Amino acid sequence: MKGSPGAIFWRAIERDNLLMAETIAREFETLPLDFALALVHLYGRKLDRKYERAALRYMERYLAETNPSLEDVAAVAGVLVERKPR
Repeated sequence: MKGSPGAIFWRAIERDNLLMAETIAREFETLPLDFALALVHLYGRKLDRKYERAALRYMERYLAETNPSLEDVAAVAGVLVERKPR
């Protein structure tokens, strides 16, 4: 695929191409937080077993990297729980 790793990653997300998104994600030393969230949502859309672990890792990074309010934390956690595959 042509383009930067970021562009390829976002095309994979848009196309629901989990294998490509995961492959490109591994190329980053640290996956940007918005990329990580997009990957979590893709796991959810694909009903992938990796969803919960990825969502918890995302929350850990979200707390560490963004200095959110309690309301923000509750909102993000709520969205992640709502999208959890059943």
